[in-house]
Amino acid sequence: MPAQTLKQDAWERVERRLPETYLALALALTLLLCWMTPPFFAPDEANHADREISLTHGHLIERMSPDGAGNDIDDGVVEVSDAMDNIRMEWEKHAGYFLDRSYGSVTDKQQLRQAGRRWSGRMIFEEYENTAVYPPPLYLPAMAGWRMGEAAGWTVFASLRLARLLCALCAVVLGWLALRFCVGVRWLLLAGLLLPTVLYLNATCCQDAIVPGLAALAVAMLSRPLAGQRDFTRAELMVAAVALGMIALARPPYAAMALALFLPAAEMRADWRRWLRPAAAFAVVVALTGLWWHMVAHLQMATNDVGNPDLQRVFLREHPVAAALALLRGTAYAAYDFFHRGVYVVGLNDLLPHHGAAAVLSVCLLLIVVAARGPVVKSWRGRVLLAVCVAAPLLGVSLAEYIIWTPPGWMTVYGVMPRYWFAAMPLGILLLQSCLPRREHWLAVLPRQTVMVAGVVMALMACTLPWIVAHAFYREGAWHVLLLNLR
Repeated sequence: MPAQTLKQDAWERVERRLPETYLALALALTLLLCWMTPPFFAPDEANHADREISLTHGHLIERMSPDGAGNDIDDGVVEVSDAMDNIRMEWEKHAGYFLDRSYGSVTDKQQLRQAGRRWSGRMIFEEYENTAVYPPPLYLPAMAGWRMGEAAGWTVFASLRLARLLCALCAVVLGWLALRFCVGVRWLLLAGLLLPTVLYLNATCCQDAIVPGLAALAVAMLSRPLAGQRDFTRAELMVAAVALGMIALARPPYAAMALALFLPAAEMRADWRRWLRPAAAFAVVVALTGLWWHMVAHLQMATNDVGNPDLQRVFLREHPVAAALALLRGTAYAAYDFFHRGVYVVGLNDLLPHHGAAAVLSVCLLLIVVAARGPVVKSWRGRVLLAVCVAAPLLGVSLAEYIIWTPPGWMTVYGVMPRYWFAAMPLGILLLQSCLPRREHWLAVLPRQTVMVAGVVMALMACTLPWIVAHAFYREGAWHVLLLNLR
């Protein structure tokens, strides 16, 4: 057998094993992180937990109080989450630059003081207005964990870790399904799924845990008709629409991503009949998203001390050009921030490893975009549509944060976190590859093994997560931290 054929066969075997490789690595890392991350130290985890517990008690729409939107929560959970939050807040009084810091040590004594606390059975009103508006679908795994923990009389910590565990399992299985059923884009999807921030979020009880896997699954379904130059099958369209719809329900700007359902028809210059099924699926996504957010529109919007949504809306109407420039400036900075720290950040938005880690991961992402073979969007119609699918939700997120979180009339946008971009990342990677100039030249020049080397480097970077989490939160060895959290 010729050497070239042997190499081709070996490469195909490696690519076929990528789903199982990802499954093994992601399960190992996320299961570790479920226990090694201090309880309630993931981004807004206490507020997400409150919303999940409220949903398990049948509170679909939360109620308003003078303090904001919320509902009755077990006071044992509230006391434990408040105590853990006090550890973080006490450190913040002495923190340096808030986007480049380490939380310092959570001591064994501080954590063990809360480790034995259980559900009390007494309910008190708790405000959590920044998560009170979110719908149930992305919370279902965590809801099951909290409900089982409460019914079994476990400690609050044990209940939280079960909620994290079920979220991690769901997120990793979604990623595995995406890699298993995609056609030709496995390396592109794997690159996004292996980012340390994604793996870290997978191991939390926040709704962000499920989003990257759903986004990857939607692109996996899209890759099949693109590779075969055909329409979606009914099953592919349904899976893609459900995945994109669940993401859109969580954050309305992402409803624009459902325009990707039209890509196969746009690529084939199909007659109007072939647009009907994707149009119906898109309409369902938009209608359900609009219906949910209409139902919760009366709930008070979470903001900060410098934000004023009413005044900001007035500024948008009176100064549309200045506001548009501020949105573009804020989105451009968010893109820089995503690659500067967003690919490897843990904790409440701002716990960083060495800055070189983000640079290495960004270079690996670029190499995979340039060197990976696979189907791309070839027509100008498809590329414009794909660009809208990516740009519209990102600008929409910036607009939401500009209204909610930014001082009125400010020249940029506050509050856009890198994790908000992960939903659009798989489509963004596909867009970059589709618009890559001289793509055939790069594929001919770069060895095929370039993609594998970049993937291995990303996997090795991901394997540093347990060490980073241990030293960032506890300043202790990973083994010590794991034993502490297993008590």
